[in-house]
Amino acid sequence: MLRSCASRPSPSPTTAWDATSLAGALKAAAARRSVPHVGPLHAVLLKLGLSASAILATSLAHLALRCGLPGYARDLFDEMPRPDVVSWTSLITGHAHQGLYHDSIALLRCMVNSGVTPNGYSLSGGLLACAGVGQGTLALGKEIHARVVKMRMQGPVDVVVENGVLDMYARCGSIEYARRVFSVMLVKNIVSWNSMMAALLASGQAEEALGLFVSKMVSCGVGMDGFSFSIIVDTCGELALLKQGMQVHARVVDSGFEADIIVRNSLVDMYAKCGCVDSAELVFKAVPSHDAVLWTTMISAYGKFGRVEDAISMFERMAQLGIKRDGVAYLAVLSACSHGGLIREGLNYFKSMSDDQSSARLQPEHYGCMADLLCRRGYLEEALEFIEDMPFESSVASWSALLNSRRIYGNAKLSQLAASHLLKLDPENHSNWVALSSVHALGSDWHETWMIRESMSRECVKKEPGCSWVELYDGVHIFLMADRSHPELVDILQTIDSLKEDISAMPLQGT
Repeated sequence: MLRSCASRPSPSPTTAWDATSLAGALKAAAARRSVPHVGPLHAVLLKLGLSASAILATSLAHLALRCGLPGYARDLFDEMPRPDVVSWTSLITGHAHQGLYHDSIALLRCMVNSGVTPNGYSLSGGLLACAGVGQGTLALGKEIHARVVKMRMQGPVDVVVENGVLDMYARCGSIEYARRVFSVMLVKNIVSWNSMMAALLASGQAEEALGLFVSKMVSCGVGMDGFSFSIIVDTCGELALLKQGMQVHARVVDSGFEADIIVRNSLVDMYAKCGCVDSAELVFKAVPSHDAVLWTTMISAYGKFGRVEDAISMFERMAQLGIKRDGVAYLAVLSACSHGGLIREGLNYFKSMSDDQSSARLQPEHYGCMADLLCRRGYLEEALEFIEDMPFESSVASWSALLNSRRIYGNAKLSQLAASHLLKLDPENHSNWVALSSVHALGSDWHETWMIRESMSRECVKKEPGCSWVELYDGVHIFLMADRSHPELVDILQTIDSLKEDISAMPLQGT
């Protein structure tokens, strides 16, 4: 029996239906995702005896999937006597687009086992499902890629399928495979370039993403869309390259994308990361918007730069304007309260998330932010109690907040406890090993310090050197811990010594 989906009013008896008009109605209803039309159109199809038509049955299943009724669509599909490649493809891609990735993968396997040969669009749906699941389906993704390679040997492959392969490897964390696919693509559209740059940025290779844009994409004359600008602006923000970010901003304006909400959000975030919160504010105010993500990004920018009152004011303004305040928005205002040391306000916002009327739900990140707020104000015991009472497994962020407080308040016992928990939660992070070793060293427990260092050597845990960089007129200058290779090192050291002398000569405040 088919699952009920909605009230099914009888079609008007005066309506003249045939296969052509019914196909048009199904297509129009699918475009509008019209749930109320699923039942009546199905009834018409049955009444006219057209249910055996593979094309109409597939169109009805497609409509059901577009309306979020996968069970209804699957029942329709199961009643088809001999589903063809179009029917299978519609079901596979429909489930993938609905986020039902495992079901989509299972359907692709069933399609192959049934003897129906997948076409490019079938494989594209499977690739989308693999990308949605992630690394766990990399092996299947490679199998699908092999089929695509075989298809390419027989003739040109649609660029949509090639982009699906690229995106699958990128989202499964295989950036090197993504590079290879991109390099051999005969046809690259804007989606191809965007996918490759986004993959590089997500894998921590922002410099290469920017290089791909500057040296290749621009020179190839590829027209940019909003996603392209957003990715490049994000890249500039990740690298804190203000000059390049401003140049991209100029191109955004020149190309008419200054009102694009995704691009504006990236610009606000980029300027904030580059230390220009006033410029971020100008971008935010340039075009009025009720987009919750944009408001949250601006609140976060205010909080990071100590403009706590502005952050709180914006957060309250969201409620007044009816803009939904989700968990990320609450996290941004809690972070602002933490930077400003506003315990009472932070606790009030934290408690308001527990209200039944709040659409946001408490997550480990919110507890970590509150622990950080308490630690910053010196309430270490209260922070420990707060962490231990969490309804979730304690998070890295919460224990990190307690550990970082040792620099100010020097509570060796709590610092050791926090470092031990961090080591259990994230043993591959070298910083946690170093932190635990430092805690024991501060307490003159040299034996334990030595034992931890030995464990690091056995586990091949290496501390990455600290790194910082600054953008000047002639480029970006990078500095590594203990690195003495900078060509202007002598001048830099002399300047530092001079600054130290000036600071030492300053009278203390209040004397």
